[in-house]
Amino acid sequence: MTKSTEDFYCYYQDIIVNGIEKKYPVLLETIEFGGAGVPVNVSEDVELILEIFCEVQNSIVKLDADIQKDIRDNYHVYFDGFNANDELEQPYYTYNDFVHKYEEVKLPEAGDGKSGLTLHHYNQMMNCYVKYRSDEILDEEKIRNICIRKGEEAGVSEAILVDFTDSGSSQPLQLIKEDKSYHLEPKQADTE
Repeated sequence: MTKSTEDFYCYYQDIIVNGIEKKYPVLLETIEFGGAGVPVNVSEDVELILEIFCEVQNSIVKLDADIQKDIRDNYHVYFDGFNANDELEQPYYTYNDFVHKYEEVKLPEAGDGKSGLTLHHYNQMMNCYVKYRSDEILDEEKIRNICIRKGEEAGVSEAILVDFTDSGSSQPLQLIKEDKSYHLEPKQADTE
């Protein structure tokens, strides 16, 4: 087997083995995946999260040195990935691992793995970011609005798997548990 044939084989094998639906829509009709797989919306969310961190990191370097330092010291601006041991985050972890392995999207600078950010935090960032997505460069205020402030990640907020649509709205919602109370928030903003 030549090197390019071997790469081609490994690439498609990883798509099938990991169940990354976005990468094999034609195969999906004829191949039944035995595991939970990685739904297309999860792949799109991971790509958006990576885009957010890239955009934030690219925009920060355009700011004044003092502002750069303040933002880096007080906000999470580096991507630490997903928790493979968390049932909700596992498909996100799988797809993130896949795009890192094959460098299919622009990848942000990684953090030290100690941010404590969860899928809930990333959803908050996505919901804020989509308002500014068309902006070429994010200014200081937008960066601070998008990024999670250090020290605010430690809450016991967690998303639980309850998706439904609010009557009168086509926006999917998720139920969020914060401490001992629950509230609804948009699952993900329109990414198109």
